[in-house]
Amino acid sequence: MEVSVIQAINKTKGWFVMNKMVCAACAAAAAAGAAFADLPRLDSSEFDYRYDMNSLLPGAEDLDGDGAADFTYASAGNGALTLGTGEDAGSMVLNSTGSGDNAFFMSSADSGAGGAWRRSGIGLDTGYTLEVCLKVSQCAQQDGALALNASVAGSTINGWLRFYADKIKWSNEETNLDATVYHTYRLVRSAGSAVHSVYIDGVLWKDNLGNGFTASGLNRLLIGDAGGYYGGRASVAYMRFHKGAFAPPIPAGKWSGEFVRSYEMSAGDQRFVGSTAGGSDWSGSIGQGAVVVQNGVLSVTAEGTTAWWKANDSVWSADIGPDTAYTVEFKAKVNRRWPGTQANRDLAFQFICGNPRDSAVFYIGASGVYWEPATIGALTALSAEANTNAWHTFRIAYSGASQNGRSFVYTLWRDGEVIGTGLKGSVAYNQYASSGFPNLLRFGVVSSTTVGGSFDIDYLRWTTDGAWDYCDVPKGLIITVR
Repeated sequence: MEVSVIQAINKTKGWFVMNKMVCAACAAAAAAGAAFADLPRLDSSEFDYRYDMNSLLPGAEDLDGDGAADFTYASAGNGALTLGTGEDAGSMVLNSTGSGDNAFFMSSADSGAGGAWRRSGIGLDTGYTLEVCLKVSQCAQQDGALALNASVAGSTINGWLRFYADKIKWSNEETNLDATVYHTYRLVRSAGSAVHSVYIDGVLWKDNLGNGFTASGLNRLLIGDAGGYYGGRASVAYMRFHKGAFAPPIPAGKWSGEFVRSYEMSAGDQRFVGSTAGGSDWSGSIGQGAVVVQNGVLSVTAEGTTAWWKANDSVWSADIGPDTAYTVEFKAKVNRRWPGTQANRDLAFQFICGNPRDSAVFYIGASGVYWEPATIGALTALSAEANTNAWHTFRIAYSGASQNGRSFVYTLWRDGEVIGTGLKGSVAYNQYASSGFPNLLRFGVVSSTTVGGSFDIDYLRWTTDGAWDYCDVPKGLIITVR
C-alpha cells in the first residue's frame, strides 16, 4: 500500500500555510521542543517590534513612532533587497553574489535615521529576544548567504548567526541543517548575561554561546550581506524583537508523518528487512524457532527465543547527541504474550532508545505498558489497558535538556494520551557506551528468559528536531491510497 500526501500552499497577507499543519516555520514559533522552565515563554507574534514583510520592508515602517523609518536600507553593486513575488511572496528577498555586493538593513545609534532597536529599550540590563523566519535558496559565499548581527551598548559580547544552504554557524559552532526551507531562528540574550541561546524551530540548539563577533558595543541590529562578506539568495518572511529574554512557546505537537526517519512496514520498506534482522539501516539477531514475517506488517513470534533489531549508527547514532531532543513513534499490536516469561510477567516485547548519558527502556505487554527505571527488572506499570484488542500508537519524547543542569526526562504516550511524564532513564544501559554502542535504538525480544510473545509492527518513525507532543493526522490532508 502506498500513501501519498498532496501538500497545499496558501498565501494570505504574507503568511504561508504549508507542509500540512502550519507554515512549518513561518506562522510563528508555536512549534517548540523541550520545556525550558528557567525562561518565561513568549510567542513572537506578541513581540513589540514585528516586521512581517507582507507589504512593507522595515525601512518603510515606523513602529517606534519617532517620525523616521525604523531601519536604514543599503543596497550597492549587484546587491538587492526587495519584496518577494511568486514563490517568495510575503518575504524580503536578498540577492547578492558576494563579490563586493552590499545589501542589508541596519538599525543602530549611528545609522543617521531610524534606530528602532536602540529605541526599544533593549540594553545589557534587559537582554533581548530576536527571531527571524527565513530560507536560503542559494549560498554563493564561503561566509554564508547572509548574516544576523545583534549587539547592545556597553558590551563587546555580541550575537552573530550566519546562514548557509546546508547549515548555520555561530562563530566556530555550526550544525548541519536544510536551510533551503523556512525555519525560525530565535536568538536570546538574558539580562546582564554575556552568553546567548539559539533556538531552531522552537528547539534549543545551543546555549552558553559566548561572543559571536567583537564590535563597538553599540545597540545595533543588522541583517543581510553587510559589506560583501556574504552572498546568495535568501527570503526573510519576518523579523521580530522584544526587550527581555524569552523561550519559545509550549510545544504544539507534530504528526509523525513529518518525522525525518520513517519505516512503513505496510509498504514493504526495504531499508527494514523483516525476514532476517538486517539491511542497510538495521542489524540484529533472530533465534532458532522465532517466526518473522513481513507481509503488510512486521509480524514477530518469539516464544522462548530471541528476535530483535538495532538501528545502525548511520541512522541513529549519527543524529543523536547527549543533548539532542528526539521523538520516536511506532504503531503496534500484541497478539499474545509468551506464558513462559519470568514470574509470568506481561512482557511481549521490549523497546530501548538512548544516548551515551541515559536510555529509555520500556515494555509492551498484552495488558499493560511498563517502564524500567535505573534498576534492571524493577518495573513500573504505566498503563493497564489491553494492547491485544486493536492497533495502538506509542510515542516517546526525550527532553534533550541542555548543559545547564536541567533534568533529562522522557514522556510516553499511548494513543495520544500521556501515560508517563518526567520519566527518568535507565542508566544501567550506559554500559553500551563503553562497548562501541554510544547510542542505542533497538526493539524486540532481547532476552528470551523474561520477554516474549507474538506482536505486529505497522510503522516505526523518529525525528531529532525536538521532543514533540502527540499530534494525529492533520485535518485537510489529501491522501491517495494505491
